[in-house]
Amino acid sequence: MNIQQIRNATLAVKYAGKTFLIDPMLAEKGTYPPFPNSARQDQNNPLVTLPVPTDELVKNTDAVIVTHLHLDHFDDAAKDLLPKEIKLFVQNEADAEE
Repeated sequence: MNIQQIRNATLAVKYAGKTFLIDPMLAEKGTYPPFPNSARQDQNNPLVTLPVPTDELVKNTDAVIVTHLHLDHFDDAAKDLLPKEIKLFVQNEADAEE
């Protein structure tokens, strides 16, 4: 197993010849306003640039796991960039409909 931290909650996990992208937040650095009540009210989110190009990250992903629907766990950029037919694992039916 190989685990790469991409961002705060975003991980790429390689296991059994497959790559799982967990909680993808794929927007460019600074796209979103600061999260309410966070310590860094002077910095937009995401706080860091992705360490790999999004097309490379998406191309190498076999399935996505979304633990919950906060912006820092599944953002609009991820929804737009990930193939619509990719296997997506979510916690419940309500999240699946999002």
